[in-house]
Amino acid sequence: MNMRKSGRVAAIAALWGLALAGAALPAAAADWVHSGRYQYFSEGPLGGNGSNGCQSGATPLASGDCIADPGTGWAANFNAAMAAADAVEATGVCVLGYQYPSSCRFAGYALNGQGVSASENFYAPNDLPRPCVAGTHAVAYVIFRRVVDAQDGSADDRGIESDYSADEYQCR
Repeated sequence: MNMRKSGRVAAIAALWGLALAGAALPAAAADWVHSGRYQYFSEGPLGGNGSNGCQSGATPLASGDCIADPGTGWAANFNAAMAAADAVEATGVCVLGYQYPSSCRFAGYALNGQGVSASENFYAPNDLPRPCVAGTHAVAYVIFRRVVDAQDGSADDRGIESDYSADEYQCR
């Protein structure tokens, strides 16, 4: 009788273990993680600056762009994501006025060179499509514009500061 109970308990435990392992597999296979490649540029009334990171130790081009990587589709995804974010800005949903504080955020992303417009509160690690295929790369592009006061603090001399950021993600 003990053998029957032990066998039944072991079988139930094995079934539970398989069910839990099966449930965990899809979640782990659909996680978007930052690849390490990014591009950032900021410009305002007093000039601009930028930075970038290229994966695999690639040397950035003089313009600050990362070298095109056929293995990840960086160039095609970057261009398509930027065009998608520009399209969101062109819709005029958020109109940046010269009232302070005023800001607008426009976002887009691209997979396989196909751009998709995204919402203002788009956050790539959570909002890129799932499920995804392991090894797939995506680029998220965000434009953030805000009204800034002049250096002397006078309201008469307000300007617009713009941040442009692109981040590459990989499905793992």
